[in-house]
Parts: sequence; structure tokens; C-alpha cells
Amino acid sequence: MKLTNTQIECMIEDLSSEIIRILMEEWQYNMTQAMEIYYNSDTFERLSDPTTGLYYQSAGYVYDFLKKELTTGQVS
Repeated sequence: MKLTNTQIECMIEDLSSEIIRILMEEWQYNMTQAMEIYYNSDTFERLSDPTTGLYYQSAGYVYDFLKKELTTGQVS
């Protein structure tokens, strides 16, 4: 089954809200800080590219990419 662009966008939005929540809990960021960090990250850029298929993964899986990016400055 092929997903529509609207369905993909919805999946990305759901993942994004969960990842922002994790950032707030684990890094003690407020919502504005967490959103700024997340939406300016390479991880979000990759997640937003439908050709990567990253939107099929769990929030925890995608968060691991972001965590690595934040701690090392690199995304795998």
C-alpha cells in the first residue's frame, strides 16, 4: 500500500511531537527550546524527506539519531 503525502506528513508530525516530548524530558528543555533544536536538526531534515522512509520508524529509533547528532555533532 502506498501512503499519500498527507498520511506521510501526519506520521512525521506524530513522530515529531513524541521526539520533542523526549527532548523535554531527557534534556530538561522547555518546549520552545526543544522545538528549536529539533526543527533545526539534520535528523528532522532526514525525517522530512519521504525518500528516506525514516517516518516508518519508531520515535525512539529516530530520537537515537537526534541524540547522536546532539552529543557528537554527527548523524549516522
